[in-house]
Amino acid sequence: MNISGLDHYRIRGGLERRLKLLLQRTRPFVCKFTGANIGQRCSFGKAVSFTYGWRTSIGADCVIDDFVEFKTPTCHDKQNQFNIIVGDNTFIGRGTIIDSNLSVTIGRDVLIAPFCFITDTEYDFNDLSTPIYAQGWLYKPVIIEDNVWIGAHTVIIAGVRIGHGSVIGANSTVTRDIPPNSVAYGNPARVIKARGAKL
Repeated sequence: MNISGLDHYRIRGGLERRLKLLLQRTRPFVCKFTGANIGQRCSFGKAVSFTYGWRTSIGADCVIDDFVEFKTPTCHDKQNQFNIIVGDNTFIGRGTIIDSNLSVTIGRDVLIAPFCFITDTEYDFNDLSTPIYAQGWLYKPVIIEDNVWIGAHTVIIAGVRIGHGSVIGANSTVTRDIPPNSVAYGNPARVIKARGAKL
């Protein structure tokens, strides 16, 4: 049986797509060996990493893209506390880092575009007589409510709450709470309008 060059590439492409899908579906199972709590029917891209996975909980039907990092401490005890909680049906784009020493909670149906940085930790720098690096850290919880869209390259710092249904524009730095159903962008991010309202 002769196979033309075009047919060969079609067959090869079909096999590559099936292999990629298989890997996306089996990676969450492999990641469970880190101790992470991972819901059903999740799909993981390549090189998703967990620091002390038992501190992270990911809901069902989530898609975690390539090179996403979940960074959590080992210093707290393992019982009854997750530092990072991700709700069901949430998408986290490639290269995003979620860094938690206290609590980062991400709701259901959230879209996080590539290369975002979310942290609940910042340096304490109030004492002028002590070097900043020696003053330790401040921890404030971060909450991203349901049905939020966060644009690419956005930074969300400690102590921020983003209300449900809000949209954060790309390249923003979120330094304060965003009310529900708001559109915000900028550095620092400011509310531009309510969703559905005309400018």
